[in-house]
Amino acid sequence: MIKDDSTDQLRGLDVVDANGERIGKVREVWTDERTGQPVWASVDTGTLGMHHSFFPLREATVVPEHLSVALSKRAVEDSPRVSPTGDTMADVEHRALHTYYGSPESDPGR
Repeated sequence: MIKDDSTDQLRGLDVVDANGERIGKVREVWTDERTGQPVWASVDTGTLGMHHSFFPLREATVVPEHLSVALSKRAVEDSPRVSPTGDTMADVEHRALHTYYGSPESDPGR
């Protein structure tokens, strides 16, 4: 589990999937506004990192020099496209991510 005091250290880390394949680099980390716990991260994906895909941090672990996620690269790349405005994402985007990943809902925060 990622701790709330390590979110700044996540930005820029390579993200590696459950099979050891590199997905991309962490772009942003979103925290639950009530608890301060990291909930989501976005990663630059696609050709030249032009897409931003979100993934849950609930089963992610920081290992030397990268962030390991219990998902496939394809699952992260195929996640719903969300375009947060400032520090918040729309409720519909938030629900789409929770539905896609089958995760319990919490405050998307940032």
